[in-house]
Amino acid sequence: LRHIKRLYGIGGLSYGNLSARKDENRFWMSASGVDKSQLETPGRDILLVSGYDAEARRIVLSVPPGIEPRRVSVDAIEHWRIYREHPDVDAILHIHAWVEGVPATEVNFPCGTEELAASVAALLAAEPDPAQAIIGLRNHGITATGASLEEILDRITPRLQLQVPMT
Repeated sequence: LRHIKRLYGIGGLSYGNLSARKDENRFWMSASGVDKSQLETPGRDILLVSGYDAEARRIVLSVPPGIEPRRVSVDAIEHWRIYREHPDVDAILHIHAWVEGVPATEVNFPCGTEELAASVAALLAAEPDPAQAIIGLRNHGITATGASLEEILDRITPRLQLQVPMT
């Protein structure tokens, strides 16, 4: 919350998303639309993503008994693909802001599509250190990778532009 307040000058955040790797195959991710300063209940507010069912084109969640999960973020496919293809990435932050001079998708892909996920993963693979990178999502924002969410915020904050350029 301290970092979100520092970054945005606000007390809560309901857009964008964040995730952190749990193990080789799973990661925790903020649920869609939840205030990021109010991630209180595992399985409801922060979700354990355990896979992707390509045939059904849906994210697979592990949910504790007795918990009604919120909807998973449409960007979960992007996070899943990044973690799968880049094992050194331990955390991902997606925000609706910009960093000048970073590689960016050439197409304004719709959020939550396999095409956007593939484009971001390919751009990460071309970076000198995919585990410490920032990728622009054309007309949308950025996805940043790092060792932790705190490390990502500390690294990107000095370069952050709150207005996403529309091209």
